[in-house]
Formats: sequence, C-alpha cells, structure tokens
Amino acid sequence: MIEQVEPRVPMPVAVAVLIMVLVIAGSVGETLTTPPFGVTELMLPVLFLALAYGLWRRSGRARFWTTVFLMLAVVQDFEPLWLLRMAGAAVIVGLLLVPASSRRWFGDIR
Repeated sequence: MIEQVEPRVPMPVAVAVLIMVLVIAGSVGETLTTPPFGVTELMLPVLFLALAYGLWRRSGRARFWTTVFLMLAVVQDFEPLWLLRMAGAAVIVGLLLVPASSRRWFGDIR
C-alpha cells in the first residue's frame, strides 16, 4: 500500500492564517468584554475563522473571499487603528497572492 503524504502548508499561508486567528481572538475577546454584545458581533469572527480554515485546507475560494473581505474592511474602517488594520490586511493579502509557494499551494502555478 502506498502512503499518501499530505503536502505541508507553505510558510506564507501559515503566517497569514496565524495572523487571522490572532486578530479573530482579539476581536472576540474585545466583543465579549464590551457589555452589550450579541450574535451579530460574533458572526464576522466566525466567518474569518471559516476562511482561515479554508486557506489551511487549500481552498481557492477561501483565498478569494479573504482578499475581498479584507479589502472591504480596509475601505470601510476609519478608526484610530485604521492604519494598523490596513497594514495587517495588506500583509495577509500579500502573503496569499505574492509568494510562489502560496500560489503553488492554491494551484495557480505548478
């Protein structure tokens, strides 16, 4: 019987997923410590957690939607931490779209 070896997740994708998970953890913690919170405040972190899982599992759709949602978040988010969030979003998108190992992971190049 031939063993199937699962390919390793490339470092840029792993770093992008790690950044997303850390941001999600921070936003959930902030949401839960602010008194009036509800299900709608937790929907976005759950969505981004699902996208992070999709990136880890090699989903091209997850890469596309992560890029779209992060660009929309940068455009609509004008708070004091806007520059930091914009830089973080740019880093994640760059890690998913630029390195050859990331493009190979999602099947853009062979």
